[in-house]
Amino acid sequence: MTKPITVLKEQTVREFEPIGGKYRVRILQNIRSSGMVLDIREYVDAESFSGFTRRGIRLSDRAQVDHLRDILTVVLKDILM
Repeated sequence: MTKPITVLKEQTVREFEPIGGKYRVRILQNIRSSGMVLDIREYVDAESFSGFTRRGIRLSDRAQVDHLRDILTVVLKDILM
């Protein structure tokens, strides 16, 4: 049985240190449109499967990233500190 050919749609521009050991934070770029995406996704490395899962979020525009920044600012300032 042959594996299907996977067409590469995105490339990793930058990868940051994992969060909690299992969540990978990456900036991805669409090869065709050059659009950037912030991708925060669970990565599994087990005997039966190794790779990124569906568990995660993708932020594709500046307003979404700004909103996440605002939320994290409140969390760090008011709740965790």
